Amino acid sequence: MDSSIKDVAIKSAQLQQLLDANGRSLVSSTLLATLVAYFQRYLVALPTVSTWLILIVLVNVGRLFMAWSYKRHQVNDNFLITKRLRQFRIGLFVSAFLWGSSSIILSPSNELQHQMLLIFVLTGMTAGAVISYSVDKVSAIIFMLLTLVPMLVRLFLVGDSVAMAMSVSGFLYVIFMIASIGNINRNLIESITLRFEAVERENEIKQLAFYDSLTNLPNRRLLFDRLEHALIMSARTGRRGALLFLDLDYFKNLNDNHGHFMGDLLLQQVAERLLSCVRESDTVARLGGDEFVVMLEDLSEDRIEAMQQVEVLGEKIVIALNRPYHLNALQHHCSTSIGIAMFGEHGNSNEVLLKNADEAMYQAKKAGRNLVIMFDGLRKV
Repeated sequence: MDSSIKDVAIKSAQLQQLLDANGRSLVSSTLLATLVAYFQRYLVALPTVSTWLILIVLVNVGRLFMAWSYKRHQVNDNFLITKRLRQFRIGLFVSAFLWGSSSIILSPSNELQHQMLLIFVLTGMTAGAVISYSVDKVSAIIFMLLTLVPMLVRLFLVGDSVAMAMSVSGFLYVIFMIASIGNINRNLIESITLRFEAVERENEIKQLAFYDSLTNLPNRRLLFDRLEHALIMSARTGRRGALLFLDLDYFKNLNDNHGHFMGDLLLQQVAERLLSCVRESDTVARLGGDEFVVMLEDLSEDRIEAMQQVEVLGEKIVIALNRPYHLNALQHHCSTSIGIAMFGEHGNSNEVLLKNADEAMYQAKKAGRNLVIMFDGLRKV
């Protein structure tokens, strides 16, 4: 995998994991904020508690909507993924700031139990953030710092020995958690990387097994798989199909006179032109050398009309392949001979259809080349 593509894939997976954890985190945050506001309502001015809770809820709703929008509209562009990750962090940091502010505005100075409740909630929030957000080290660390540090500073400033001990212990906890975030993040990124590399290896194996390495067209194996399926569907629906067997005329002369590199360039351009002639539902395959096959599906149920559709496409391909080719500095002219075999009419199996289309193609060669011939008494079209 190209390094830039790999980086985008890893970053996209990071964002996806953050979004997957986001819903649970926001529900927990909202419930805990409601709980804190409820128990602090008689010890802190009600407008202060209400404003803090409303801000928490609004930010959480905004973050939830943002995550929903991101999941609904997936992107693969590095710039957009980076932008979304940055926006996610901003929303997370605002939430962390609001929670951090609670240790100042919602912590009554003379009510130890209520102070301990707030400390317990904030510590639990940071532990949850480590689990949910460590796939992005920046998000996890900044959330923890913004949430806990105001409380730890406040405890330190109280001045008594117990509060200072709690503050020092809290800072040690923060240092330990930052180290843990680094380890968790490293493991998660390695896991994501290994997963994508495994997928890439699997794709490479499939590419080698089912596609021609020069033109990226389906090879014989994939063509036969698709043809077998197409024959079943044709028999079931009554819609006809066809195989067109193509062989380039005098291809050997190009290789002999100008080298195999020029021949490869020609084959690649032929593949592009063939793809431009057919529908997305059709298959263009390379069997090897200068032999190509076009498989047409979902043609008319009427025999004559289906044959006419195939013949029209055959002539279209002949015209397309007759146009000059620009092979670096060389301008080259090439024609093709095409044989056609119709599903059912000229065979009901992979081997028979391909054999009959091949036979029709050789008849086109014998008849003067640059022709399309149907395997129907080997008539010229």
